[in-house]
Formats: sequence, C-alpha cells, structure tokens
Amino acid sequence: MSKLFPRAVGHRVVAGLNSAALTFAVFLRGADVRDDRGSDSTEKAFMTILAITLGTAVTVAAVAFVATKTALFK
Repeated sequence: MSKLFPRAVGHRVVAGLNSAALTFAVFLRGADVRDDRGSDSTEKAFMTILAITLGTAVTVAAVAFVATKTALFK
C-alpha cells in the first residue's frame, strides 16, 4: 500500500487542479456580461467558485497531511 499512496495523492492533487482550472475557465466564459445588471450575481458566482476551489485545495492538503502522519505509524 505504501507504493500506491503517493500515486493516489498525486491523482487527487491533479484532479483538484483540473477542477480548479475548469471552474476558472467556465467563469471566464460567463464573464462577458451584455449589461451591467448582472454584476452582483457575477460577483456572487465568482465568490462561490472561489470558495469551492479553496475548500477543495484545503481538503486535499488536509487529507495528504493526515495520510502522511498515519503512514508514520505503519
């Protein structure tokens, strides 16, 4: 299992980075607003996307940290 652990963490990191990149691309695609009335909702959408991305990054980092600490006891 110890040989598979770094690969699994690597896959999670890559998946997190891919989801962040795709989320950002979707945000950029929808950022071309035709009128100014949607600016508040655009800001709310950006903050929601940012919160999800940061939450994913923190979760991946926490899982990797806990996994490395528990691997010390095996």
